[in-house]
Amino acid sequence: MGWLGRYLRLRTQDLGNADTAFWQQSVLRIIMLSGLCLVSVIVFHSSWQAWQLGAYQVIIISSLFYAALVFALFLSKQHTKKSAVALLLIVVMAGLCILLFNDDFEMGKLGIIFIYTLPMISLMFFGFRTALVFMSLNFIPFIYLLQNQAPNNLFGLSITLPATHSYLHGLLFLFFNLCLPLAAARIFSTLKRSAGQLSELNQNLAQSHNYYEELFEHNGSATVLVTASGDIIKSNSLACEVLGLEVGQQANLLSLLNFVQDGQLQGHWLKGKVECKVKSRPDSSLVLKHVMLTRSGHHVVSLQEISALRQLQQQLKQSQKVQDSWLHYDSLTCLPNIAGFTELANYKQEQLAPHEFALVAIIRLRHVKTLNQQYGYEFGSQLLQHFSKVAKAALPSDAVLARVRGVKFALWLKGDLNVVDPKQLAQAIASQLPVELTVGPYTARMSYQFGVSFTERRDNYNAQQLIEQYELALELSDPNQVVGFYDQQQAQQLEQDYQLLNAFRDAIRQKHLELWLQPKVDPQGQIQSFEALSRWFIDGQAIAPDSFVLMAERHGLMTMFSRLVLQQSVGILQSWQQQGLLYPIAINLGGPELLDDSFFAELMSLSADHPWLTRYLQLEITETNIAVQQPLLHKRLKALNQYGFSISIDDFGTGHSSLSQLVDCPADTIKIDRRFVSCIPQDSRTVRILHTTIQLAKALNLQIVAEGVENDIQRRFLQSLGCQLMQGYLFGRPAPALYWENLLSPHLSSVTIPALQHQN
Repeated sequence: MGWLGRYLRLRTQDLGNADTAFWQQSVLRIIMLSGLCLVSVIVFHSSWQAWQLGAYQVIIISSLFYAALVFALFLSKQHTKKSAVALLLIVVMAGLCILLFNDDFEMGKLGIIFIYTLPMISLMFFGFRTALVFMSLNFIPFIYLLQNQAPNNLFGLSITLPATHSYLHGLLFLFFNLCLPLAAARIFSTLKRSAGQLSELNQNLAQSHNYYEELFEHNGSATVLVTASGDIIKSNSLACEVLGLEVGQQANLLSLLNFVQDGQLQGHWLKGKVECKVKSRPDSSLVLKHVMLTRSGHHVVSLQEISALRQLQQQLKQSQKVQDSWLHYDSLTCLPNIAGFTELANYKQEQLAPHEFALVAIIRLRHVKTLNQQYGYEFGSQLLQHFSKVAKAALPSDAVLARVRGVKFALWLKGDLNVVDPKQLAQAIASQLPVELTVGPYTARMSYQFGVSFTERRDNYNAQQLIEQYELALELSDPNQVVGFYDQQQAQQLEQDYQLLNAFRDAIRQKHLELWLQPKVDPQGQIQSFEALSRWFIDGQAIAPDSFVLMAERHGLMTMFSRLVLQQSVGILQSWQQQGLLYPIAINLGGPELLDDSFFAELMSLSADHPWLTRYLQLEITETNIAVQQPLLHKRLKALNQYGFSISIDDFGTGHSSLSQLVDCPADTIKIDRRFVSCIPQDSRTVRILHTTIQLAKALNLQIVAEGVENDIQRRFLQSLGCQLMQGYLFGRPAPALYWENLLSPHLSSVTIPALQHQN
């Protein structure tokens, strides 16, 4: 009877649908289908009796009414309102036929009772106003009945049969005792479930409000919520302290501040960061920053205290003359700084003879940070001073030695092409540097790293270009080698990487990255959820995901990248929900994204606007990321978990503190890294680790997912260990969301991977 429940829309998911057109269609089908089934017996029996008596008009009239009811039922599939109008007309015509074409006036009065149902039926489908019209019109048959006069039979037709009395009472019984109660029961079930859903939504709303209050109050910065005209609606305790307000005190933000910039005050917070002062504190300095515009048209504004920074700037201005005198020299070593080195090197470069070359190198003192931690920073400073003196004394008199920054020194040295090879000269200079330096009671063993570039006079390079070259040489050098030489091919590769970085940044901004999905299945091969994986194509060529993800991590693009993945995943989930595809999607987060206030606020806002989202959007945190160990991240993960999000620890077992993550991180799922899966079942040590991990997960009531399952042997072995979910090429490679959308039938609750069926 599943088809009947689906047709009458009486399934669990249908009863909870509060859409008016949806339940009206269900009620209409219940009334007409139950009426057809119940009345069919009366129609057939009366037609047989009328055939025996030669009352063929009864057969015609009953057949017409039955056909009209069938037509109205068919019409309800596409046109609910038109079908309801047809039902009203059928009821009116049935009542009039019973009244006008019945020889017994007392039985004919029963037709008026059918007409009395019109207000109730119209109330279900057209609202109270239409019902009120029918209630008023029903006074006409009511007054007619009070007169108790039989109507004239205008057409001379009679529908009276020996069993007509039984037929009419049977129809009244069926209509009032079955059809209308069943329809009313459908309405009441919808109202009951809607009331339950409304109660749940109210609870979620109250919870969301509590989270919002907590986030607003404890976000770590002075924050106010203001109207477009500047009236303060809400402010946290830090903002009240900065502005000199009492908690809950009403005021206008613009009236409390003096803006450093000229112009209209009303538009200042829409222009990004604006410096201002609190009128009650003339010595104060604030930066007013517009955070976001709410849907209600209000503005979230943060206030940052910069009074100490402004005082420091004043002090720096007062000492500017002293600094100008040392513009070209380092105050610690008394060597030229980068500006002085550039000036001297450019001058000496112009003096080179045709057979001469210039060696330009950057010398980095290694392990100085360790020495500072061991002996103190004062020792480090004295070590740099001592190195400067020793190195300067060991170099030729025309060499230029400078301290460019930190533990990096620049060297310019002239060489003769007819006498020495440039690379041999570089190696010779490196060998002349002191191996040990003694500072006070301590002796430090020295270690260096060189970045070297060569140039001749005809090359027409200036010192700044040379500095860029030796910086590049240092970056490209092997950490295990003392001397690294500038290589043009490596420089070109670095330039290509830079261009690729810019293209990747543009791809994120223009949303040119595609979101592919890989399924997670149970041991029987049924899809339970998906993992979101980004794919990037340039001119039809795929870029390796590991390369651009690593690029995003190195260059601070993870937040922007993860925000795009989040938006794409939410879009797919919304589309799937409308189609009845209720499959969760997991997105990967490195950790730094959640430390970003704007990303965390966006995630919380999405879940508040769409409460269902927390059930279908899962968060996978990579264990190897250093941010996982941050206490703030743990707090935010706990807040997200309390809000309803599922938290998963990705690549479990590859980090340095897997067990501690189970304590600090509110995870409900752990994912076993593919390197463990690839070794089973041959590696007994790995098998024991997996078995212990799975048993630990079960003891902690955690769900476990195994990655990288590529053959049926691995699947069966993991199943024997009790692994609940698996992921890998055995079940499905990553594919566009549209592929999985077409594969998953909206009429099925789960799909079995065909590849796995073949394996079995």
